[in-house]
Amino acid sequence: MTPTEVLVVDDDADVRAFVQHALEREGMKVRVAENRQAMDAAFAAGDVDILLLDVRLPDADGFDVLRELRQASDLPVIMLTGMDTPTDRVLGLEFGADDYLGKPVDPKELAARVRNVLRRGRGTQTREIVEPAEKLVFADYVIDLTRRGLSRTDGVEIRLTGAEFDLLSTLAQAPNRPLSRDQLLDQTQSRDWSPFDRSVDVLIGRLRKKIETDPKRPNLIKTVRGVGYVFSERVKRVSG
Repeated sequence: MTPTEVLVVDDDADVRAFVQHALEREGMKVRVAENRQAMDAAFAAGDVDILLLDVRLPDADGFDVLRELRQASDLPVIMLTGMDTPTDRVLGLEFGADDYLGKPVDPKELAARVRNVLRRGRGTQTREIVEPAEKLVFADYVIDLTRRGLSRTDGVEIRLTGAEFDLLSTLAQAPNRPLSRDQLLDQTQSRDWSPFDRSVDVLIGRLRKKIETDPKRPNLIKTVRGVGYVFSERVKRVSG
């Protein structure tokens, strides 16, 4: 099996060395970069499976880098931040991060988070798919559960991050059943969450922008006051 290719972008040499050592001990292949310029060079040198990106770089803002990346790619991204504040976490999610970690990090937790994001990521399936694809069809969209993709019925692909796909597929597999934020977190994330975590709300906002005709007046994913969210569209499950 080809080892996972990780790119770590952080201006702190000690952090880069620590992360590289921790992930290489877990059998991953790690490249490092100290700034945006070095990151671009690393991307040009070969494919990357996941990016660990510092929030603050000497020649760029990590959030700006993430926002630019999301315009062209659904590469899994974990944000690294020295100040693990709610503001940083929400900004990272809003700009398309799959996860975030406050520094310093525990090496075992770091490896577990990387594996979890890769497991959720669309381009990281390692087994060859030979069985018919299982799909959920609703409105003008098709969710391909086997290949982890979303497209319109006219064939146009809708780019989703791994976290967005997991949340959408969870909602669509329980149509017309209100699900609380805790239920959605339990079913889509493998980590501990505080009672005040806003990640589900941020991801719902991102999904609405991608699939709703009017994100401010959603018809597909509706808010259930005091409960959470409900997928209100009829869903048909098909194979092939």
